[in-house]
Amino acid sequence: MTPAEHINTERLWSNLMELAEIGAIKGGGVNRQALTPEEFAARDLCITWAEAYGLSVAADEAGNLFFCLEGSEPELPAVMTGSHLDTQPTGGKFDGAYGVVAGLEAARAIISSNIPHKRNIEIVAWMNEEGSRFAPGMMGSEAYVGVKPLADIKAVKDKLGVSVEEELLKLQDHLPTIKRVSLGREVYCFIEAHIEQGPILESEDIPIGAVTGIQGVRRMRVKIMGDEAHAGTTPYHLRKDAIEEASRIIEKLYNVFSKIKDIRFTVGMLNIEPNVPSVVSSEVEFSIDLRHPDTAILMESEGQVRKLVDQTVSQCSSEVRCIAEADTIHFNEKVIAAIENEAKKLNFPCRRIFSGAGHDARQMSYFCPSGMIFVPSCNGISHNVSEFTNQRDIFSGAQVLCATLLEFANSENQL
Repeated sequence: MTPAEHINTERLWSNLMELAEIGAIKGGGVNRQALTPEEFAARDLCITWAEAYGLSVAADEAGNLFFCLEGSEPELPAVMTGSHLDTQPTGGKFDGAYGVVAGLEAARAIISSNIPHKRNIEIVAWMNEEGSRFAPGMMGSEAYVGVKPLADIKAVKDKLGVSVEEELLKLQDHLPTIKRVSLGREVYCFIEAHIEQGPILESEDIPIGAVTGIQGVRRMRVKIMGDEAHAGTTPYHLRKDAIEEASRIIEKLYNVFSKIKDIRFTVGMLNIEPNVPSVVSSEVEFSIDLRHPDTAILMESEGQVRKLVDQTVSQCSSEVRCIAEADTIHFNEKVIAAIENEAKKLNFPCRRIFSGAGHDARQMSYFCPSGMIFVPSCNGISHNVSEFTNQRDIFSGAQVLCATLLEFANSENQL
C-alpha cells in the first residue's frame, strides 16, 4: 500500500467533527476566534493527536504551533503543510481546520506505511489567519516570514482593548513546557490543503484543485467624524451626522464597484459612536475589503475609495487608511505540477484554479516555493454555519496531500 492508501477516512472525518465541537454554535457552525479559550482548547486537542502519533510539538513566539514528523536527514529544510484553527464568529467546520487535520492524518499515514523520507514533515497551525478578533488576519504567517514585525502584531488590540501580546502571554502560560522554536526557520516548500470556499470545483464535479495563485486584496478602514446632538431638537442643517454621511458613502461605493468586472467589494463591519437611539452619531468607522486579480486595478480602486470619500463628506470630516495590502501572487509552477501529478496517479480529476480568498500560503509564497490543494465546497458556501464539504472529497484531498508531501520530503531537487 502507498502512504496515501493509509489515509483513514473515518478517522479523518471523526477528528474534524470532534474539533468542530470546540466553539460549536447554533446551526452547525463554529465560533473559535484567535487566541480565545476555545482556540486554546483546539490546540490542546491537536497536540493530543500529534503526540499519540509520535510527532514532536513546538511553538514559536508568534503563537504558531508545529507538529513534526522527523525524517532521516532532519538537517535539511523541512516540507511544511497546515493551515489555521481559528474561525470567523459565524464560521464553519472546515475552513482552516481541514488543512491542519489533513496534515496530521497525512503524517499518520506516512508512519503507518513505513516508507522512509529524508526531510522533516511539519504541520503548522498558524496564529490568527481570519482576522476577525484581531485585524488584519494572517498574523502568524506574516510574523514567520518577516512580512510584518512581531512587535507591530503584538500591539494590535481587539474591540475590548485586549492586545495580541497579552493573549500570547496567556498562551505561553497555557503551554508552559512546550518546545520553543524560532521564527523564519528555512522551509523547502509549503503546501496548504483547504476547502475552495467557492462554487467552481463542485459545479464541474472535480474533486481536486491545484491552486495557481491568490488574488490581491486591500483592507481599509474609513472613519467619518461628526458631532453628537439631540435627536429630537437638532434640525438637519445644524447636524454633523456621521452615520448619515457614512451611509451615503457606502451606497456610492457599492454602486461604483458593482460595475467593475471581477472586483469584490465588501463593507463587513460598522462601529458607531455613541450608538444610542436618541443621539445623532458622532463617529462611524467601517471596514472595506477590496479584492481583484489584477494588481493595477486594485491600486486604482483604492484610489477611487479615497477620492469618493473626500468628495462625499460635507458636514463631517473623514479619515481613510489601509490596514493591510497584498498584491496578487502566483504559486511555484513545480509545486502546482506535483499536485497535479499526484492527483493523476491517484486517479482523481484535477484542474488548475485561482483563489479568490486569502490564505497563509500567500505569505509563505514570499518565503519558499508554495502551493495549495483545494477540495470542493458545497454550494460554494464558506464563512457561514452552513459551510460543508463531502467526506469523499475530504478524503481525496488528504490523499493527494499525503502523496505530494512524501514526494517533496524525498526530493533533492531545487524548486
